[in-house]
Amino acid sequence: MFEKYLVHPSGFRNVTSEGQTVGYEVQLRIPYYRGIPMSCVKEITLTVDDAAVPHESTSFLVKGEWLKYDELPTAVNHRWEMADAITVRVEQTGGLQPGAHKVKGYVSLRISYQPHPNVGEDEKVLTLEP
Repeated sequence: MFEKYLVHPSGFRNVTSEGQTVGYEVQLRIPYYRGIPMSCVKEITLTVDDAAVPHESTSFLVKGEWLKYDELPTAVNHRWEMADAITVRVEQTGGLQPGAHKVKGYVSLRISYQPHPNVGEDEKVLTLEP
């Protein structure tokens, strides 16, 4: 139901540090009708232009704090609220070229009262401005 909103159309940009492009960011929204602790996120997978993004190169901005992918299971005090987008930063030297890019997100959530994971998947073409 909410998966069509998973890939957020704003916030898609390259990231620079000390004059060098070191990666890019995309925003994701939760595919669920409630907020949950980040420790309940089973999986977040990002694919850009049909290339899978390695989990090791991703970090997530949640409520003002950056978390690495492997820190998510212990992030019990960081909530992903239904109305909030989280920023996913991908470390990639040179970032992405300006123009249109196919961005696909997949999120699997552990919900305490559901016997199976709640999943959402969305794909959008986003434009990276120069």
